[in-house]
Amino acid sequence: MLNRRQFLSTSAATIALQGATGDRMRFAMSGHEFRRTQPHPEEGIKMTARYGYHGLEPFQEDIAKYLDKPPEELKKVLDASGLALCSVGSGGQYLDPTKIPQTIEANAVRARYISYFGCKHLKINLSRRPGNGAANLNDADAKVLAATLNEVGKRTMDAGIKLAFHPHCWTLVERLPELSKIMDLTDPKYVFLVLDTGHASLGGIDPVKALRDYYPRIAAMHLKDCEAKYSAGNGWKGPAPSEEEHNRVNLYKRLGTGGVDFPAFFSVLREKKYDGWVTLDFDAPRPGEGTVEQDMDSHRKYLVETLKVTLKS
Repeated sequence: MLNRRQFLSTSAATIALQGATGDRMRFAMSGHEFRRTQPHPEEGIKMTARYGYHGLEPFQEDIAKYLDKPPEELKKVLDASGLALCSVGSGGQYLDPTKIPQTIEANAVRARYISYFGCKHLKINLSRRPGNGAANLNDADAKVLAATLNEVGKRTMDAGIKLAFHPHCWTLVERLPELSKIMDLTDPKYVFLVLDTGHASLGGIDPVKALRDYYPRIAAMHLKDCEAKYSAGNGWKGPAPSEEEHNRVNLYKRLGTGGVDFPAFFSVLREKKYDGWVTLDFDAPRPGEGTVEQDMDSHRKYLVETLKVTLKS
C-alpha cells in the first residue's frame, strides 16, 4: 500500500503525464481497416479493443446489418469489447436538387440512431466532384452545397448531433479555396469539420494550419499520412493526385511516412486541450502492403512511442 507521500507523488506524475500526452483525447479505429477481416465488423471490433483503442468509427456500409435494427443490437457488440461508438460515416448527394431532400432525411435518421450511443457528431463525405474535377468548386455550386449543409446541420442538431463534413480527395471540398469558401458560407452553429491529416495534405491544405484556423468548428480528427512530396512543408499546394493514381499506388500511408508533421499537429491539439475523438482512418491493406495486424502494430507503435499517446493497456 502506498503511503501519503508516495500517493501524492504518483498522482502528480499521472497528472503530469496526462497533461503531456493529451490523454483527454479518445482514439478510435475506422471500420474500413477490417473490411476483409471476417466476420465483419465483429472481429474488427475485438481487434480494435485488443490494441487499446477507445472506440470504433465505422462507415455506414461497415455496419449495414445493424442499421435496420434497434441500436441496442450494435451497442451489445461494442459493450462486450469495452468500446464506444465514435460516429458513423454517412454520405449523400449535396448538389442534385432531386436527391437533396433524401440526403437531408437520411442524415437526420442517422443522427437519431447515433444519438443513442452518446455520439456528438455525424461525419459525412460529400458528393464526388463533377466532370473531371480539374476546376475548383464554383460559386454557384458552393452556394447550393452550403445551403444543403446548413439544412442537414439543422436537422441533425435536432438530435443533439453536430454535422461535420469531411474534406476528402475527389469530392466537392478537396482544396484550400474550396474549404475556405464553404466554411465562410455555412452557419457555424450547424456545420462543423472532420479534419483528416492525409486528405488535407493531398489536397494542398496544411493540416496544422487548418487545425489552428478552424479549431472552434472542428468536431473530430482523422489520422493518416502520405508521401513527403505531398507535404505542405515541402511546398505541395494540390490538387490531389487522381483517383486513378490512387488505384495504382495507395496514396494513404501509415503514420510516420513523412507527409504530415504529426508532432506539430499534436502539439496544437494539446495546446488547445482537445478532448474529442481522433480516428485512425485506414483502408484494409492491399496485396503487398502487409497484414492488418502489421498495420495495427505500426499505428500503435507510432502513437505511443512518437506521439506519446495514452491507449488502453
